[in-house]
Amino acid sequence: MESSTIREEFFKFFEERGHVRLPSAPLVLKDDPSVLFTSAGMQPLVPYFTGKKQAPAKRIVTVQKVLRTSDIEEVGRDAYHQTFWEMLGNFSIGDYFKRESLEWSWQLLTGPFGFDGDRLVATVHEKDDEAYDIWTKDLHLLPPERVFRLGDEANFWAPGPTGLCGPDSEIFIDKGPQPGVAPHDPCDPSENCGRYVEIWNNVFQQYDRQADGTLVPLPKKNIDTGAGLERIAQVLQGVPGDTFRTDLFKPLVEKIEQLAGVKYGDGTSDLAIRIIVEHSRAATFLIADGIEPSNENRGYVLRRLIRRAALHGRRLGLKTGTIAQLGILTTRVMQAHYHELGRERDRIAATLEAEEQKFDQTLSSGIEQLSGAIASARSGGRRGIDGDTAFRLYDTFGFPIEMTREIAGSAGLDVDERRYRELLEEQRQRSRAGAKFSQDAMRFGQFYSDLRERAGVRSEFTGYGELGTDARILSLAIGGRGVEEAPEGSEAEVVLDRTPFYAEGGGQVGDRGHITTSEGRALIADTQSAAPEVTVMIGTVVDGVLRSGATARAEVDPELRRHTMRNHTATHLLHATLRRILGDDVHQAGSLVHAPGLRFDFTLGRALAPQEIRQVEAEVNRAILDNAPVRAEVMPLHAALASGALHLFDEKYSGDVRVVQAGPSRELCGGTHCHSTGDIGLFLITSEGSIGAGIRRIEALTGEGALRAVRDLRERAQRSAALLRVPEERIPDAVAQLVEGRGRLERELETTRKAGMETSAIGLIAKAETLDGSGARLVVANVGDADAGSLRALSDRVRDGMGSGVVVLGGARADRASLAIAVTKDLTPGMSADAIVRQVASIIGGSGGGQPHSATGGGKDVARLGEALEAARRIVREKLAPATGGEQRHRPG
Repeated sequence: MESSTIREEFFKFFEERGHVRLPSAPLVLKDDPSVLFTSAGMQPLVPYFTGKKQAPAKRIVTVQKVLRTSDIEEVGRDAYHQTFWEMLGNFSIGDYFKRESLEWSWQLLTGPFGFDGDRLVATVHEKDDEAYDIWTKDLHLLPPERVFRLGDEANFWAPGPTGLCGPDSEIFIDKGPQPGVAPHDPCDPSENCGRYVEIWNNVFQQYDRQADGTLVPLPKKNIDTGAGLERIAQVLQGVPGDTFRTDLFKPLVEKIEQLAGVKYGDGTSDLAIRIIVEHSRAATFLIADGIEPSNENRGYVLRRLIRRAALHGRRLGLKTGTIAQLGILTTRVMQAHYHELGRERDRIAATLEAEEQKFDQTLSSGIEQLSGAIASARSGGRRGIDGDTAFRLYDTFGFPIEMTREIAGSAGLDVDERRYRELLEEQRQRSRAGAKFSQDAMRFGQFYSDLRERAGVRSEFTGYGELGTDARILSLAIGGRGVEEAPEGSEAEVVLDRTPFYAEGGGQVGDRGHITTSEGRALIADTQSAAPEVTVMIGTVVDGVLRSGATARAEVDPELRRHTMRNHTATHLLHATLRRILGDDVHQAGSLVHAPGLRFDFTLGRALAPQEIRQVEAEVNRAILDNAPVRAEVMPLHAALASGALHLFDEKYSGDVRVVQAGPSRELCGGTHCHSTGDIGLFLITSEGSIGAGIRRIEALTGEGALRAVRDLRERAQRSAALLRVPEERIPDAVAQLVEGRGRLERELETTRKAGMETSAIGLIAKAETLDGSGARLVVANVGDADAGSLRALSDRVRDGMGSGVVVLGGARADRASLAIAVTKDLTPGMSADAIVRQVASIIGGSGGGQPHSATGGGKDVARLGEALEAARRIVREKLAPATGGEQRHRPG
């Protein structure tokens, strides 16, 4: 069965059982910035499980693309590890539970997918009698001997120490007794005996684990299932155990075979082929979702994938451009299911090729670094390459430890792999920590979703028409637990039956203000929507006590709200103006609207020219001066779209929507706005730049913030004019003259510095000592006021003028001692500047490093600089004049 058929059969099966099909979410989730990538099928649905967002249906089915980075180095070592794959999943949000979940899993596997039921086994949690009985008694799907009861480690899902969790039940294929394992060995699926292959996992979210470990049953239980498409394809395509022989990878493998003249399965090139095709495919999907190679966060992961693939490509003799070819092929194979690949085809190819070219340059640098480390180890008398260097080569240059070991071994050196593995594990832990779900957010949403369903808690938002209202306290919570009263000093969450406080959403921050009762007062610092129609105000009780059920007065900070409203309405005008000037391909990609200013992200593949920025700013201000009324209207979604209202493409709308008309702008929006565009005042763009591939960001100020910026600019201009002694309009000319004069002075200074350095170098060479037995010359001197940079330049100049020898210079500046060591080329096989500076820099309380021919170091202990220079002198003498015990005579230079 082809992979495309597997996807559609999965969708069809669950759609027939009332599930709503949702498209795959991107690999980067805007709703969960706590994780690098989408790493589980249920992750994009967390806001629905917690009640933070209204789910489109209680039953959902998806095929979700996921990426996990914790085991990158495992890819290629076997035939099944991957970083990127597709997860089939069916989900129930407070609807069906264990019986339906397990029965449907079985029916799909043994029905449309055609698995042999006699070869399937299951696991359940050792305390989950309900799931065990469903398998063995209620549905009679499996005999008891084929259902294994295992502990928490194998069959309990908990993404964090607290929060949503529950037992699970996994389904495996039993391949029968394995070679080398006794036929009657009591092997179970939790052991790595090679007999069982996991196919499907059914997670039963039924508990909320408290900080003390208590499992509190959830009033509404959820189902979260996951089945790897690649794993199922292995079985249904007759290639169990080897993902790379499925139709998901076969075209890519065949391309490598063709380009490199190798054969997958011959045992000599399998590892490289797997790494190349898997990482190329993963990189293609990351680029399609807007990630660009960089040295930080998501961009670093992408760079690492591309470079690891390129490195193994070079080992197969593949040329630069191969990874880009695989990206194009991946797009061709997968774009029918993931349309973003087709849209981003050109950028995918260009990004992969550019990064591969950069890696070629980096690879040369890596080999140079390793060669330098080898030379340093030899000259320093060390027996191997340290683990920090080996890890840096792997992490920065993509060198696998095997390559470092091989090259170092050919030089007769070992590698400290124990330290290397320690650093690698630290990196893995950081990656795993970054892949955990935000449990606080999940518990927050679940608490208020339950409160809404159980107690009928609802909040009526009145903030479109008023900033203050009388209300009643419906709920109080402290530390995630409901309370009847919140005493003075406590951080409390408050839910009112009516509230003028706007909850954070649509890019607009939550309102701030205060809530007052007859007994107490709370300052509200934030407002959040915890569940549909449930607004939570979060703040500190600063006076008295708040009690549940009490009558209260809720008042929004009017000044902050007005500033925020100006910025929100200005954002709409900016959006409309950008589309008018730059074209309808411009779409909003994110925003932040708060009192200090606004931030607007939009799609555009280039930077705005200065004249375009001025044009945008001018047109927005023209719309403000028109003082058009701002009107909001609620209407059905289809009517809103038919009226030309703009909407965010990655937002899901249903039922009636709110349409805001502000001058030339007409958008779907639930935020708060000015009464007319003139209320915005002045609009001032402060910056425009790139925040990612094809995404630009404009930051701007409005109203009083813009006026303050203009006043500051005017004051700076006045101060500058006074200092320059020219009228304000002549500031640019005066600055140009200063820059020209400074450049002339810097050139003169550089000429003087070089002349001074030449004089110093000649003087030092004249005082060089010649070592008996070698003929080499040695200069050791404290030159006084100098930093590492100037010392290095001087030491290199002295070295170049003395024939054969070693230069050791020291100096101090700003309470810091510095060293510079230079060695002529003929002596570097047995003498390394890098090794010497590493040995002596510790004397001045610091460290150092460099190349065999030139190195620098530094430290804070200026008083011991002379001691460090003498230590360097002894090291050089011992290496260059062993026969004479270091005796020397002075010769004129």
